[in-house]
Amino acid sequence: MLKLNAAAIAALLAMSGNAFAVSEAVKIACKPDYIAYCNNMVVGSSQLRACMKSNALKLSKPCLQALVDNKEVTKADVDDYVAKTKKAN
Repeated sequence: MLKLNAAAIAALLAMSGNAFAVSEAVKIACKPDYIAYCNNMVVGSSQLRACMKSNALKLSKPCLQALVDNKEVTKADVDDYVAKTKKAN
């Protein structure tokens, strides 16, 4: 299993899935993040995925973990996130 920081990275991406369906687990875990950063977007839309991706470094650990657990992000997403967090620090 990926470590949580990698998970966060991954989250960036939750936004890269080909289908826009969102699992209940992700909806529950990411609800506070959705309200804080993207509440004007339609759940499951490409616009919401883009918004969440643009706020990936701010997403909560539970949201990131749910995104990883539900395969909403890819390894490439995780790698991209890790690279971005290293640059930010």
